[in-house]
Amino acid sequence: MGSSAAILRAMQDSRGSQVVLVSGCSGGFGYRAARELARRGHVVYAGLREPEGRNAERAAALREFASQGNAALHIVQLDVDDAASVDAAVEHVVHSGAGRIDALVSTAAYSVMGPIEACRPEQLLAELNTNVVGALRLFRAVLPPMRRAGRGRILQITSGLGRAAVPFMGPYSLSAWAQECIAEVLHYEAAVFGIEVAILEPSAYHTDLGGPAVKAVGDAERLAHYEAQLVAFAEKLQRSDPAAAGTADPEEVALAVADALSADQLPLRTPVGASAEALVRLRNESTTGEFRAVILDKTGLGEFVKAKHR
Repeated sequence: MGSSAAILRAMQDSRGSQVVLVSGCSGGFGYRAARELARRGHVVYAGLREPEGRNAERAAALREFASQGNAALHIVQLDVDDAASVDAAVEHVVHSGAGRIDALVSTAAYSVMGPIEACRPEQLLAELNTNVVGALRLFRAVLPPMRRAGRGRILQITSGLGRAAVPFMGPYSLSAWAQECIAEVLHYEAAVFGIEVAILEPSAYHTDLGGPAVKAVGDAERLAHYEAQLVAFAEKLQRSDPAAAGTADPEEVALAVADALSADQLPLRTPVGASAEALVRLRNESTTGEFRAVILDKTGLGEFVKAKHR
């Protein structure tokens, strides 16, 4: 059997051109997804904060891509932390898109990484506001026009970490789990209106145009207690994870997004990339004890745990 993304690609139908809003296009998966969707003939509205300010370079690159490829790719100001900005962006898309919005691709997010103990509460609250409440703001804005149309598709981009807890990735994993929950609930509730909701779970990607922006936990005093473990973790990750080593291609996420919007059948969850598929498979097929042993080994923490029990 092929990868989950390959299976999704095989489930294609002839939906034709759609009006699509993509959030998080200042970087990460959103930038690449917007380009791929426009390349395939969709009318794309690329949402990003401050397109005439700090993200002017990224907005210009998208406009240049649209101009060179004669693609229907438009820039729209969108800050998922601001409900008024979200509502204005969706209203603009609907009014500019022949009175409709066919699909939302929700990618706006960033990650806080490091030991849970060293994550300041205000850091976690800020991350959840963007990653989870920001997604809710988007959902609330697009659902009314989709409901009026009796159809629509919503893709929530989460992470393989939305299915498994991994050391030193806890704050981001927590937000990914919450994104998974809110999207799955909406998958059931919105179905009664003809609206399909699905989740794509990418691997990690080592590039500014890969996954979400990364911030470190902020409590340096608490962080110092984990210095040796973090070094071991980084060394293990570089040896075992192609994404961490920079060899995984984030373009596969953009392809999976475009395939999902054209698929005849849309699975609730689709892992994207080798490391996400492996992590999800491990979590699904292992007992809690087996999973713990593998995670301690893969993250370099096993030796530290054994040393405390000698």
